[in-house]
Amino acid sequence: MRPALLRLLKRPSAVSIIDSWISAPVEIDLLESKYTCLRCYIRRIQNVAAEGECEPSTGRKPPTSRRQSPEKRPFSFRVYNLDVSTDVKPLRKESTTDRNSDRRLTAFALQPDRLEFESDIGHTNDLGSRLVDNPSRRHDFLLWEELLRYRQRRYGHDGTLDIFRGLTRRVGGVYLPTQGGSADFLWRSFVNLGLEKEHFLEELADYALKVRSEKGVTWGKFYEAVVGGFFERSMVQHAVKWHKKLQVPHLHRANDILHVLEPALSASTSRFPVLVRGKIRPLSPGVQAFQNICRTVNGQDLYRPIISTLLQRGYTEDALWMHAFLVKQHNPPQSYEDMYPLLDYANKYGLWHEFQKLKAYADREFPANTDQTEAVADERKSTTNTGTLSTPNHSEKKPFKDDFGARLFATAAFGFDTVLAGLEMFRVTAIGPLSLREMAIRSNGSRDIQEKLQKLQKARISIGDSVYVRLLRKLSKENRDILLADLLESDQHPDVLENVEIQESLLVSNYMARDWRQYNLTLAILGELLKNGPELPNIHFRKYISSGELDLASKMIDEMALDHKSLTQKSINFLVQRVLTVRRAGAHPVTSPGVNPIDGVLFVIRILQRAIPTGQYVAPELWIELFKRLGMKDCFDQLRNCCLWLVHHYLPRTKHASGSDTITLTPENSELNTTVLSPDGANRMLQTILGTHMQCAIVSWGFKLRISSNSETKASSPVGVEGERLIPWTRGLVLLRELEKEGLQLNEPWIRRTCRRRLAVIFGRPRQSTRSMNDLLRRENPYTLQQVLADIDRAWGAPLFQGPEKNDLYRLVNPPNATMKTRLRVRRRILENKGAKKKWSDIPI
Repeated sequence: MRPALLRLLKRPSAVSIIDSWISAPVEIDLLESKYTCLRCYIRRIQNVAAEGECEPSTGRKPPTSRRQSPEKRPFSFRVYNLDVSTDVKPLRKESTTDRNSDRRLTAFALQPDRLEFESDIGHTNDLGSRLVDNPSRRHDFLLWEELLRYRQRRYGHDGTLDIFRGLTRRVGGVYLPTQGGSADFLWRSFVNLGLEKEHFLEELADYALKVRSEKGVTWGKFYEAVVGGFFERSMVQHAVKWHKKLQVPHLHRANDILHVLEPALSASTSRFPVLVRGKIRPLSPGVQAFQNICRTVNGQDLYRPIISTLLQRGYTEDALWMHAFLVKQHNPPQSYEDMYPLLDYANKYGLWHEFQKLKAYADREFPANTDQTEAVADERKSTTNTGTLSTPNHSEKKPFKDDFGARLFATAAFGFDTVLAGLEMFRVTAIGPLSLREMAIRSNGSRDIQEKLQKLQKARISIGDSVYVRLLRKLSKENRDILLADLLESDQHPDVLENVEIQESLLVSNYMARDWRQYNLTLAILGELLKNGPELPNIHFRKYISSGELDLASKMIDEMALDHKSLTQKSINFLVQRVLTVRRAGAHPVTSPGVNPIDGVLFVIRILQRAIPTGQYVAPELWIELFKRLGMKDCFDQLRNCCLWLVHHYLPRTKHASGSDTITLTPENSELNTTVLSPDGANRMLQTILGTHMQCAIVSWGFKLRISSNSETKASSPVGVEGERLIPWTRGLVLLRELEKEGLQLNEPWIRRTCRRRLAVIFGRPRQSTRSMNDLLRRENPYTLQQVLADIDRAWGAPLFQGPEKNDLYRLVNPPNATMKTRLRVRRRILENKGAKKKWSDIPI
């Protein structure tokens, strides 16, 4: 093979080809970086060169490359000229011109020295020496774009300024285009420079006005690029300032301000400040600036696009502010559905004042929103069912009693054909389910039932569309004789089959009694009634909870998660009522013999942790109640794991919010929709659950541990304090520090006050406590006050007590007692903050 290859390479044709490749190489560093494929780019250059060689036929001499030697010898092999077929249409003149322009720019882009020379136009020296000085090339904006790209790569903003100076000072009579890709690139490049240098932006705005006065048009995205650019840089005051400057010449319609709403949302530097329970958070700076912009225009129908954008981006509490603002600006919602997500959010997260205002507005502006929906549905239904006067079957309907028809079909002397002929003679148009049942009972199997149903259909006698009729038709068609016989022999009235609650009760009873035939029948009825929707798995879940089969209920949750179905609020309430024991406010849960109340709490937590990722909303009051039960029973490890899970689940959504976190609630399907919490909702949820009272309770529960003589319990090494062996009473502070690292906001003054109270119980003046655990901890305390304070500071990471409290230890552990008047005032304030819809006590323990 090798001698043959050598002979092939020694041929004159091969030698000449290799020599031509070597004489004119394409250097890698001269290629443009904007081409994605180097092979395609080289092929394109070769094609351009080949087309250039064919141009001498037009009478022009092809340009020679500066790298090619003038003594280049011609090819020694024959080159054939392929003539174009006569049936091919000639290219248009415009296409030829564009191709020639692209060819020139491609060759031009491969010459850095020439690019450097041609782009150096930021002055008025050497006029006539640049390509743009040529009157035939000064309006070639592809050339301007290529020069600008090179200058930006090489010199940054200074290069952009040079091109603008050359465009406005060196070359006269040239105005930037206002449409197309080149226009967008050129204008945006200059606007980006103006956003960095405001004095240049003033000059660019004057130039835009000049283009408008000379050409009568302007670049349509100038306002959006300038105002939106300032918003993206969080320069909200500059955005409002330039809105006022550009409003008259560049804001064509008032509703065009919606184009800067998205950039305004990104201008929020501190999106989630410390939340106050029951109060809406402050308005984001970007949205506040957008409100100032809205005050200067008279836009119409702005409510729906603004509110929907805020909800999609997760700024739900900003949407509450914008609702009140838009109503004052005479841009109210057009329908009840437009403001329903705001009502739902305020109701869920305890913003009672906002909820009352929204509810009053909805009742005043949309008093009959549900009645109108039902009226429209009834009108459509009546329009569909009403026929014309020429239809005898609808205009001459005769009333027919269902029980009388049932007696006719049950009479042995009358056959089916006889009864059918009588019904046709009396022009009966429909029969009820009782008549249908008697007809089916006296049929001979599924096939006979289908034939009789077909005869009724041919006679134009309707049998309705009830659950009983659909199930009868389905079972007979599928030849499920056992279920069909159970359906016909059932003592349930056909109307009872329409009631979901009764059928669910029968399903649970039959399941617990292990009556499988009736269970399968009821299951078939529910499947036909609910159409295998999301409610059917919830019924199975409640069935397992009622029968005490918690493992099967947990497995059902996993299956629902795989099918992207979630628990309904009814299922969660049923779970809590059946699994959790009763607990009075301020007292421990009621315990039953042989029942561990903590097992039920842990089971509910596991179910909620599996249900929440599917989009299920869980009221924060339920989490607070579960935490209280764990803390009261000294299950601190389980409490810690649950707190960390909540923070990991909710905080990533608040930190990395996106447009996918969308609220799509409607009044009709708000319970069954699997919705994801908005960032505002997730942050509000976390601050409600792990708020100030819960943080104080965690500190108190940390002290609720007896210190035995075992050294392992005397000194612990909690997670988060590496290499430290701390007193176990500091575990609450360690947990709070872990939560703070994950993003939770702590209330340090209240935490300090709680620690001081717990120290007063153990080290303060002797006094009789109503809680036996307090006396026990004081009696068995093996530590000194200095040891506990030192470990508290190490667990907290900084001195928790400072000032006079740190110096006067006696005063530290003996704080002044609150008067009864102060206690009543605090309790009254807590009860007022609770609201009317709270289910569990929220008074700190």
